[in-house]
Amino acid sequence: MQYAFNWAPIWQHRDQIEQGLLTTVGLSAAGLLGAVLIGVLVGTAGAAKRRLPRLGALLYVESVRNVPLLLHIYFWFLGLSALDLPAFLCAVFGLSIYSGAYAAEIVRTGLLSIPSGQSEASAALGLGRWHTLRLVIYPQAFRMIAPSLASLFSQLIKDSSLASVIAVGELAYQAGAIEADTFRTFEVYATVTVLYLVLVTAVSHALLWLPAARAIPVRIADA
Repeated sequence: MQYAFNWAPIWQHRDQIEQGLLTTVGLSAAGLLGAVLIGVLVGTAGAAKRRLPRLGALLYVESVRNVPLLLHIYFWFLGLSALDLPAFLCAVFGLSIYSGAYAAEIVRTGLLSIPSGQSEASAALGLGRWHTLRLVIYPQAFRMIAPSLASLFSQLIKDSSLASVIAVGELAYQAGAIEADTFRTFEVYATVTVLYLVLVTAVSHALLWLPAARAIPVRIADA
């Protein structure tokens, strides 16, 4: 059986594809911002010396990442339907909370990898806990975990396709709509596959080359 390729419908629906791509980028960026904020807070608690913050962080991480992402999205969209939240916002919440659990473990590991002598030397210089974290610990830790965070964002971009189940108009949703209209299944999904490949690859490399990721961290010699 011979298949006659026809890429004309892809060009005719380029506006939908462009809109889906922009929505995917916006959804992923918002999800990443939420995940990083959650990751820093929970990861810092997980690396704390006190037992209560560590237990709270552990409870969050284990309870969130052991539940499928799809259920997180459904929880906000269907479980809390009385709130009448926009589908886009429900997807952002689901992605942020789910990916935040993984970001927390990445941050926690990075913080624990910094020698304790750095904190002790900072305290000897008169720096408080917050200034020690902001000026000494975080710069070193985030430089070390930058590749892991870039990998997490790449996964988050791919996970954003699950937002199509609640009718968020990202790439996967637009692909389904175009395929239903044109019946050009191969052409549509081949195009979307290439777009995801280019987007994820470009973002992964861009994050690794950010000045913040390449900067020389502040380091205080161990006492």
